Amino acid sequence: MTKTNIGRGILTLIALFFLGNGLMVMFVPSLVLDHMLLGSLKSVSEISSARAFVGGMTIAIWSSVLLGAIKADRRYIHVGFFSLIAVIVARLTGYILDGSFPELLQITAPTVFFLTLLTLAYKLMTAEDLEKHI
Repeated sequence: MTKTNIGRGILTLIALFFLGNGLMVMFVPSLVLDHMLLGSLKSVSEISSARAFVGGMTIAIWSSVLLGAIKADRRYIHVGFFSLIAVIVARLTGYILDGSFPELLQITAPTVFFLTLLTLAYKLMTAEDLEKHI
């Protein structure tokens, strides 16, 4: 098994995980949103917005990463980096502007973990390209 295929496999697993989360928010938002500390949404417009912004965008972003893994094309994967970095920056912005809360580390750690995994997979995919040029 090549480094590229190992990287593609890791990317596929990450993308499928986030796609599953996006689909759950899209179709069963009440099951997921409480775990995201968003509380319960009551009105139809609130639920529709959660489906669109959280579910829809998550599906779009991680579909791109999955496509990058399938096609072995790193360009499709960049959106995953931007997404995870944006989540971390948003958490830090909230910490600075709003203050700390007990779950801050608990909800930030998985994002850092997945960003680390995504970076590892990306490096594995590019390793063989770099070796060819040396």
